[in-house]
Amino acid sequence: MTISKSFDYIRGRFILAATIIGAGMVYLDGTIITVALEPIREEFTASVTDLQWLLDIYLLFLTVPILMAGSLSDRYGRKRLFNIGLIGFTLASAACGSAWSMDQLNIARAFQGAFGGMMLPGSLAILNATFPPNVRGKTVGTWSAFTALTTAIGPILGGWLVDFSSWRAAFYINVPLGLMALALSLKYIPESWSDTAPEKQDWLGIGLVTAGLAFLMYSLIEGPVHKWSDPLYSYTAFAGIAFLVAFIIVETKITNPMIPVELFKYRVFTGITILTLVLYFAMSGVFFFIPLLLQQTHDFSATRTGVLLLPLIILLFVLSRWSGAFADKSGPRQLLIVGPIMIALGLFLSMIPGTEVKSVFGLMKDWTPQSRTFMSFLPATVIFGFGLGLTVAPLTTVALAAVPRDMSGLASGFSNAVSRVATILAVAILGAVMVTQFTNSFQENIEGLPLSEQDFIYLEAERFKLGGAKPPQGLSEELTNQLQYAIDSAFVDGFRMMMALCGFLALISALVTVTMIENKVVSHDDSFSPNELEIPTTPHF
Repeated sequence: MTISKSFDYIRGRFILAATIIGAGMVYLDGTIITVALEPIREEFTASVTDLQWLLDIYLLFLTVPILMAGSLSDRYGRKRLFNIGLIGFTLASAACGSAWSMDQLNIARAFQGAFGGMMLPGSLAILNATFPPNVRGKTVGTWSAFTALTTAIGPILGGWLVDFSSWRAAFYINVPLGLMALALSLKYIPESWSDTAPEKQDWLGIGLVTAGLAFLMYSLIEGPVHKWSDPLYSYTAFAGIAFLVAFIIVETKITNPMIPVELFKYRVFTGITILTLVLYFAMSGVFFFIPLLLQQTHDFSATRTGVLLLPLIILLFVLSRWSGAFADKSGPRQLLIVGPIMIALGLFLSMIPGTEVKSVFGLMKDWTPQSRTFMSFLPATVIFGFGLGLTVAPLTTVALAAVPRDMSGLASGFSNAVSRVATILAVAILGAVMVTQFTNSFQENIEGLPLSEQDFIYLEAERFKLGGAKPPQGLSEELTNQLQYAIDSAFVDGFRMMMALCGFLALISALVTVTMIENKVVSHDDSFSPNELEIPTTPHF
């Protein structure tokens, strides 16, 4: 469908607003949930396994539809797919807010992810199809800036909603936003589609990659809970790997693959894929474990947790524009070395604070424990944010530069999907390692304490709450304090191990840049095509 050349710019502002609100809801839910994890755990007496599912099931069902929704919207109507995704995401958000169990919440989160993945590609495709070339680049830049802003305000907005209302408000806020975007879409967005969109979709590939990731998630999240005693978890792990191998084979055989293997004929693209996978895996631990540590061990409110994370997102927002321009002008290689090294340094610095932070040389002597902890973690957050801001934009630049221009959209979209898959795997794998380390440290910490067999049985079940575990009732005050210290110390031990592992992986990603990434400068022109315009690679934790 061809859009009229006499473009109404006032109407265009409403079209842009609808797409920003729709996409912003998806990005907002990617970060707002981090500060709501502990309140959700408390209300449902949930384990760390339940929280892993809460994050991973959303990401899984968000990632897979993105790989196919773009071509579906081109064929069946961009406005139609966008509206379906918008309606579904809004209803699923309402279901999340009204959930009365973790199972219901996780099911609603799956629907949230699926409809969000349907909506995201359509939001950019609508802009590309609707706006004339002379303002299209500026329009997409505005879209990117505002969706990044929603990511930035997620932790602080989520913290405020949790503290002054409920974690449920973090989901209910999507309802008025969704209705507003839907009203704008129905009134102002014209329908458009592509006459060259492929008739056949890679449904087999979609099914195989979904099954593979789902089986791996199940085995990695549930296996440690049962100490791998049931062979079912080993079988599901092997099944997941088998499905993913079958997916790779299928992609090499079919006519219209979801991920063309020709992409990996380019050495730099293979390098950027490895870099993205390793680095996003390393970064994901921050957004999952730091909020839990701060709220469980250091008694932070959700708002204070959000404020501590805010510099990280602000630096990403501020520096991404500069780092993207620098990569365009001078090449991305330097940034993709320095950025991951700074990320690693931030991760290592986060290991320093212990169960309590004491004043140093008289500094912070009269401060509250939460204020001392806040200032202890702040340098790590700022340095991590600097590294993130230097790295994210060049990742997209390299993905675009690594392949011929007619494949740049596929490359960008695939890199985006890899970042999400890395987060899925990180939450599952790091959670399993954390539970194991926490259990070992906790058992060492309580050796010799006068506990009954019933107390040990109770604590065995509590360990899956990590720092949220509570001592049994009826114990003496001294023994209760000893157990609470053992819990806090075990969580700090596990957290330090996670940050050390993630910091090491961040350094590995810098090494990947040194060995595989060329310092190629990308040349851009003023035109866009629907096949080249993809969702920017931004953090999705």
